[in-house]
Amino acid sequence: MASAVDIRPMTTEEFLQRDAEAPEDVVLELIRGELREYPMTVRTAVHSICVSRFSRELLNWLDEHPERSGDVACGEVGCRIEQDPDTTVGLDVAYFEGVTADLQSGGSRYFDGPPVIAVEVLSPSDTHERLSERIRLLLTAGTRQVWVADPEFRTVTVHRSDAEPQLFAAGATLTGTPELEGFECRVERLFSRVRVGE
Repeated sequence: MASAVDIRPMTTEEFLQRDAEAPEDVVLELIRGELREYPMTVRTAVHSICVSRFSRELLNWLDEHPERSGDVACGEVGCRIEQDPDTTVGLDVAYFEGVTADLQSGGSRYFDGPPVIAVEVLSPSDTHERLSERIRLLLTAGTRQVWVADPEFRTVTVHRSDAEPQLFAAGATLTGTPELEGFECRVERLFSRVRVGE
């Protein structure tokens, strides 16, 4: 008689060990205790420029508000957004605040808790299915706003759990209200010098 196999959810610590051993052409994520493997996301120069521009605008806002206890991180920011079972993902840009930002140490490999704002810059290899799941996971975990930047169309779509998605295009001003009180940035500034398809 065959015995039942004990399949328990993977922890973030186990995930990080597997991630360190993974081939360079794959990306691993931990979704509710389940290890997921994807082909390496195509990181173009356009993607990198957009990540840096969003990071700069958020950092400028944070520097202008020293009373805020927060951090802006970018470049596949490791973040455990849920526990028991764990969900640990990499984000393009994220703004963390309060305890999540304060408890990070120099040796920590990930932020422990959802960001206030998560920014995902679309890449050629992104799929609608994976992006939709990512947005749902972040909002369910407590992320207040997910900004999806589309360099090709120069738009930012803001997703919130309590409202319909809002599209900001050229000529519009992206705001972070109410979580980022006082944050304002013209959309074209976020995509300045970005040349897609040229």
